[in-house]
Amino acid sequence: MVVDDSTGSKTMNLVAYEMCLDFENDFEVTSYLCFFDSLIDTAKDVKELRHAGVLLNYLGSDEEVADLFSKITTNLPDPDIYQEVTEKIRCYCNNTWTSFIAKAYSTYFSNPWSMIAFLAPFIEKKKVQQQWQQERKQEKQQKKQKQGE
Repeated sequence: MVVDDSTGSKTMNLVAYEMCLDFENDFEVTSYLCFFDSLIDTAKDVKELRHAGVLLNYLGSDEEVADLFSKITTNLPDPDIYQEVTEKIRCYCNNTWTSFIAKAYSTYFSNPWSMIAFLAPFIEKKKVQQQWQQERKQEKQQKKQKQGE
């Protein structure tokens, strides 16, 4: 989502349009904004979303974006509807193993060649193991044939 000088007025106009009783809707814009507001409490949250590629901040500081979402969603219905989803996301992100795997992946496997170099020995081992099993099977068959003669 791109956040710039026009984001506040655009989203407020979309919410106002969505609130019109002229047509049936599922309040997608309102729901979307409430979900973002549940993710964004502080400038640190905005920073994490920027680093994840979820937000592009052309407004200024991360604090301004956090304030903008708080201001936009002040009078929207059911702002806590995504509380359960938000908590699951936070638990997932705060999980030690998840953090470890993400750091290891970004440190050691950010390049496709490093992933191939890591997997190559395992693939080769599997091939060698299959070949060895096949040879053992052939040896057993040969022994049975010799015993049968």
